[in-house]
Amino acid sequence: MSKSKIFDIYTFLSNIPKAQYFIDVINTSTMEVGIINLKKEQEDTQQPHNSDEIYYVISGSGTIEIDGIKKEVNPGKIIYIPKRIRHSFHANSNELVVLYILG
Repeated sequence: MSKSKIFDIYTFLSNIPKAQYFIDVINTSTMEVGIINLKKEQEDTQQPHNSDEIYYVISGSGTIEIDGIKKEVNPGKIIYIPKRIRHSFHANSNELVVLYILG
């Protein structure tokens, strides 16, 4: 039997605890997918990862700092981060919600 899954992002987001910072959706030996739910003034504590990453900004506005350089992010932005590159998000709005995929 296939272990495939289909998720509706809006249903998923409506059911997650609003106070939770990282929410795992999928975590296998080859891939990790989840949500970053960063509040304004909250510190993004993630460290560089050992795999490449893709981020997709779902809602809110803010910045991502990549190796000391800040770039504005808002809904619809897709960000690629190669493995072992230092990066962190900062929310400008009350909440910055970002989908992440590590593989």
